[in-house]
Amino acid sequence: MYPPAWAVADSTRLDLEGFGSAFANAWSRIEFRFLKLECWQAYREAETNESQAAYDCGDIEAARRLLTEEAEGDRRLYEDVRRRGIEYARVRLVREPLTRYLDYELLSFRIRAEMGENIEIVRCDPAQSLPDEQHFDLLLFDRRTALIHDYGSDEVGFQVGGWISQDPQVVERLEDTVMDLRRRGTPLGQFLARM
Repeated sequence: MYPPAWAVADSTRLDLEGFGSAFANAWSRIEFRFLKLECWQAYREAETNESQAAYDCGDIEAARRLLTEEAEGDRRLYEDVRRRGIEYARVRLVREPLTRYLDYELLSFRIRAEMGENIEIVRCDPAQSLPDEQHFDLLLFDRRTALIHDYGSDEVGFQVGGWISQDPQVVERLEDTVMDLRRRGTPLGQFLARM
């Protein structure tokens, strides 16, 4: 079961709406760093996600156009990051060969990187099961708050809520894990150049 018990032992369980509210609250108080760790090799996006539907139907150009429109919705966030001087990094674990979902996600990453998002790719052993006891989807706000996603237990992640933790030991352990991954990571541009 992911996330593991140690990560959520002293946390508060959140439904999907509560997760969104907790994100907005933690973001409003952020001072210097936001880290995002993504581990699942396939996600099922919301039913209303037109770009994923277009990609799944083979219409890559429509998917790219829709992903650009979706990314525009985050432009103010990227501007806020630059204006406030916040270190912002998305760390993405991938196993090769890439899943169809990851091919789709790389389209999105290219667009978001052009808008200024820092995306770092960490190649994992093809035999490694993800998520695992150390690697699961989470958000870190400075060294104060962790939001841990709940994507259920199927092979394809579909977010149903999550947990918020402000336990200093949990936050520190999560930060150590993400920082270790970043040392092994490759900037998106370099990863794409090697494909």
